[in-house]
Amino acid sequence: MKIVLTLLLLFFSLQAKVIDKIAIVVNDIPITTYDIEKMTKQTKDKNIAIETLINKALIKSAIKEKGIYVDDFDVENKMEEIAKRNHMSLFDFKTMLIKKGELDSLKEQIKKQLEINKLISYYNKRVTRDDIQNYYDSHKNEFIVAQKIDATVYSSNNPNILKQVKENPLLNSSNVEMKDMSFDYNQTNPKLMLFLSKVKTNSFSKIAPIAPNKFSLFYVTKKEGNITLPFNAAASIIYEKLSNKQNQKAIQDLISKLKAKADIQFLN
Repeated sequence: MKIVLTLLLLFFSLQAKVIDKIAIVVNDIPITTYDIEKMTKQTKDKNIAIETLINKALIKSAIKEKGIYVDDFDVENKMEEIAKRNHMSLFDFKTMLIKKGELDSLKEQIKKQLEINKLISYYNKRVTRDDIQNYYDSHKNEFIVAQKIDATVYSSNNPNILKQVKENPLLNSSNVEMKDMSFDYNQTNPKLMLFLSKVKTNSFSKIAPIAPNKFSLFYVTKKEGNITLPFNAAASIIYEKLSNKQNQKAIQDLISKLKAKADIQFLN
């Protein structure tokens, strides 16, 4: 019996090694068959999964080459920034994450993003005030908002339930909080007013993250008046838009440059 058990354990051990083996090496960074299988489940396409993993390895290699380092202090500062945006103290924010078992994963996610941001800063041109002003002057129609908006707000920690609400507004769920609210231009975040103003009357908005692990769906019932956001109110929105656009382009350009000089080996 012991011999049979030993043989079975050896068989499964060998099978595991066969299944999870190195498939690609990018600048000495290995990508395994398990990595590819796991990413394919997300992308639903093996070729896209392989390209995604190669790009990640290229970025990781470049971060190492540049000697980029993000310490715990950088991560804490970013977490405090996220907490403030959600009207929470850092202590309360971290306590909430600990209860949900999400603190370590968020820290790791923030660290990776900060590393990428530092890498991009080597190659990316900063968005200037003139860039923001020029965009505002030539795209003022994008910043027309309603002065007052009435909406029914559905909130939940599960975006999938909100998808069901969108399909069936009469759905009754204990996991959804529903509230009728009025949003006034003078008292509401300009970004939210802009978001709601683009939703047609008697229609649902997209599901939006409004806090850590909390999402909202807005059903706009009424809009009154129109006003163009002044430059000072629109500037942060434009900065975020231009920065994201430039970052995406910078990453694409960077990956192309890294790929051109990278040592990428596909193993059988």
